[in-house]
Amino acid sequence: MQVKGKSIRSVARLLAASKGCEEVKLAHRITDDTEELLSAVGFDKEPLTGDYLIPEVVGKVTALNARGKEIIRKDLPLEPQPRSYYRTWKDWHGQEHSGIQTRDINMYPREYQPAPEETLHVIEVEGDKYIATDSMELNESNESRNIYLSNLMLECFGSFEVLDSKNGNIISTKVKQLHWDILPPGEYPWEKAKSLVGEVTKKLKDSEKGVVETRMQAITKYNPDFLATGRAGFSGYFIYGFASKGIYVLESIYLDNATYIFGDNWEQLSKLTKNQIINGEIEHQRIVHDKKWKRTINSILAR
Repeated sequence: MQVKGKSIRSVARLLAASKGCEEVKLAHRITDDTEELLSAVGFDKEPLTGDYLIPEVVGKVTALNARGKEIIRKDLPLEPQPRSYYRTWKDWHGQEHSGIQTRDINMYPREYQPAPEETLHVIEVEGDKYIATDSMELNESNESRNIYLSNLMLECFGSFEVLDSKNGNIISTKVKQLHWDILPPGEYPWEKAKSLVGEVTKKLKDSEKGVVETRMQAITKYNPDFLATGRAGFSGYFIYGFASKGIYVLESIYLDNATYIFGDNWEQLSKLTKNQIINGEIEHQRIVHDKKWKRTINSILAR
């Protein structure tokens, strides 16, 4: 599964492409069409396996990576800073003189943020050459670096694939995940699910967002250990799984849609269309969003 675009703001797409792998590299295959891109970031036209470098500046992310960042601390008082400049002036006799002069100018203090200096490597995978990042551990403590490296690759190449660091293979797309992005197993309380829901609800009115978030919180307070987010025609749909209870809850951002409760049959559900899931013969429970909705959800998930 390729991740394409100019940038990402969350790890949702990266986690979906990683298919549960905990340690990955981001890679872009070298082809005849990548010659200009390779040259732009500093590689030879025909790079050799083992070559590596800090990429040349081609945008904001690579600039930060190579040069770091100077932060103007406007929260601190002004302080005199020496500034030199070259100028020409005349003395009392009309004679011209040129040279460097230095003055103290009141300025806000500057704080330097060191450059990350992440490197890109030429590697070989199943007979093809790729440009790849160093390994990334997909956990919460490394989330900012993982987003940063994703955006570094997107700025340099416009897309990347995900490589399993342990076996050195590109992670392939599975048929069942064409409609769903399945996140790695683990608990998904509202604190973790909120950003994923927010990505989908950002175009809704505030009054509608409040309704959706309240419903999602009612489900996630029972700590689901499985979460799949819908894409394309399934966009706006979420499946919260409670594996130990054999319960999978289909909820959406569409206020008029009901909630659907399915048994332990995710493998089957993932291959069906929405119409087949909701109106088909798969055993399920339909819960209308009325005044009793929250009480019904609590009674089901509290078992």
